[in-house]
Amino acid sequence: MYSGRYRSDMESPEPNFGGLVSGILNDVKELVTDGVALAKLEVRDELRKAKVAAVAAGVGIGVMAVGGLLLLVMLVHLLAAFTVIPLWGCYGIVGGALLLIGAVLLVTGKRTVT
Repeated sequence: MYSGRYRSDMESPEPNFGGLVSGILNDVKELVTDGVALAKLEVRDELRKAKVAAVAAGVGIGVMAVGGLLLLVMLVHLLAAFTVIPLWGCYGIVGGALLLIGAVLLVTGKRTVT
């Protein structure tokens, strides 16, 4: 059946150059906007992960510090139990040893930095 139209009347006209450039610019703008939004979400997710890791590390360090202190107290009482040194002397010996170790580490760290 013939409808009386030519084939060229049925085809949609090709868009002009300005319309194509405008469409491309709109697509680029949308891609950049979406990229920025995605980057913000990724940064928020990484910050959340870092916060959780920092809290876990902080709690772990605190628990280890308490454990270390208890081991030092145990060392003092162990020294007092197996020697004739009074308890206050045992605390002095362990404290002095820790002070000496800390001073050596501090000097070593200072030399490394400078």
